[in-house]
Amino acid sequence: MATRLAPARARRPGILMPFPEYRTAPGIHFSTLKFMGQSPLHYRYAQDNPPAETQAMLLGRATHTAVFEPMRFQLDYAIWQGDRRGTAYQQFADEAAAQGRSILKEGEYNTALAIRDSVRGIPEIAALLERGQAESSFFWVNPQTGLACKGRLDWIASEGAVLDLKTASTIDPREFSAHAWRMGYFHQATMYQEAYAITSGTGTVPRFGIIAVEKEPPHACRLFWLDPDSLSRAWTEYQGWLRQVKDCIASDTWPGPGPVESELAAPSWAMTEDEAVDFGGLEE
Repeated sequence: MATRLAPARARRPGILMPFPEYRTAPGIHFSTLKFMGQSPLHYRYAQDNPPAETQAMLLGRATHTAVFEPMRFQLDYAIWQGDRRGTAYQQFADEAAAQGRSILKEGEYNTALAIRDSVRGIPEIAALLERGQAESSFFWVNPQTGLACKGRLDWIASEGAVLDLKTASTIDPREFSAHAWRMGYFHQATMYQEAYAITSGTGTVPRFGIIAVEKEPPHACRLFWLDPDSLSRAWTEYQGWLRQVKDCIASDTWPGPGPVESELAAPSWAMTEDEAVDFGGLEE
């Protein structure tokens, strides 16, 4: 994979910018591009209807801050105990907004800290988090299609490795592997490797690791280094998605899943010999 991109003048990759500014900046990003795996129609809908931030998304962002920028956590997030109603809460919310802080429930606040402690409690991971750059925004042009892309990398370690934090119901390797492929984590990794290689000017494709941590206590954690062969397969699909986007833009057509017309068969478990249904005696 390291030979995909031509080297150029080296420079520090990534831009440090507030998340709201990154979110509104132009460029194809993975959270939308992944819908090309379903169809161009799904992609176009996701592009035209970006989701509003939910409390779950806010907790995810807070968890990332707690893990990768622990010194910023208390500066960026405020904790509120009780109902989010009444004059007292509104005054608290107004003060937090004026300070640029987001509000977490007590349980959410404690969850973010518990995940932080679990991740940073593993010496091998803690060593990678000692020096590096968090939440770096990348903007680049994909060489194969000429499309403008963007991405926000969780952590770039001083050693050159890129790390991404993912929560999951389990970190069992077999189950997490299937989950990671379904969710497009391998594809996202290749997109971010491309971003790093181009914007650094070196053409170097960094090693990519996923810090997988359980959502529920005890928040067990593992670091998975993504397999090069799997990344190569994902990179081929990622490039295919971008080519589809380019073609759809050119033709201004966004088809749904194909084929449009096909035959539908019952699932194999419904067609066992002893349960097969004979429709021969029925009249239309």
